[in-house]
Amino acid sequence: RFSFHREKLSVARLQREVARSKSEGAMREKLIHELEEERHLRLESEKRLREVTLESERSRAQMRGLQEQFSRMEETVRNLLQSQGSPGQNGEGTVNIMKVYQEKLSEDSRKCKEVMEKIHTSADEDSRSESSSTEEEKEKTKLLLERLKALE
Repeated sequence: RFSFHREKLSVARLQREVARSKSEGAMREKLIHELEEERHLRLESEKRLREVTLESERSRAQMRGLQEQFSRMEETVRNLLQSQGSPGQNGEGTVNIMKVYQEKLSEDSRKCKEVMEKIHTSADEDSRSESSSTEEEKEKTKLLLERLKALE
């Protein structure tokens, strides 16, 4: 009887160990699966970060180009205003030059606005990952829009 009871306890202990090893195996499988998912998500996030960084660099390059273009436009406007005010100029010729330049300026400003809207949209998308950089971009965009209004 004593031996039977001991065998019964031994069998119960072995069954518990088998059940525990099965649950540990299932937990291990679950952990491996979760680890693979996390790795996949990390790789996707890194890829998206690279894409956003490239887009941000392109936007910065566009912003620098726009700033240079605005500076050139401002300088041209200053030169035209100075030449318009100097004596001996033909009034009609100056008016024609101003009309042509005004048309070009309005066309350039329209193009600049379109690019700025694209940059602003891009900056909104980037804001999810680059909030501090986006604040700088928004400030630059704001300054450029003010300069554009002044030129118009």
